[in-house]
Amino acid sequence: MASKSKSKPASDAAPPSLDYTFKLFATDHRVLAQNGDGKLIDIGAIEHREKTGFVVSLDVDELESEPASSEEKALQNIATQITFDYLDGLFTSENVTEFHGKLADLPHMELTLDETLPRSLTDRTPPHLF
Repeated sequence: MASKSKSKPASDAAPPSLDYTFKLFATDHRVLAQNGDGKLIDIGAIEHREKTGFVVSLDVDELESEPASSEEKALQNIATQITFDYLDGLFTSENVTEFHGKLADLPHMELTLDETLPRSLTDRTPPHLF
């Protein structure tokens, strides 16, 4: 007897999303972000606090990371608080930052964030009207 696989109805499935990759860099007490198009912006500060470690403080919304033992770990800590909409908004509003040197030589990390597509682009069902 062949078994039938059960598939979830479309309404129970997660909405489609697009993945975007960004990079965060620590340099000269600042945090830079780079999007997939190569645009580089300044988004905050990184400092070494005596006895606690490295902390990242973003300029918008006063987001701050937990103290970490290295700059890379501090970047990873702040990345858990960043959403696609937050970072995309910064890339829309901030001016390009100039950096002279090799970004790959800086402490850095890569993060992938999901942009959830609006329902109108996914299932074409009208919103519930009251």
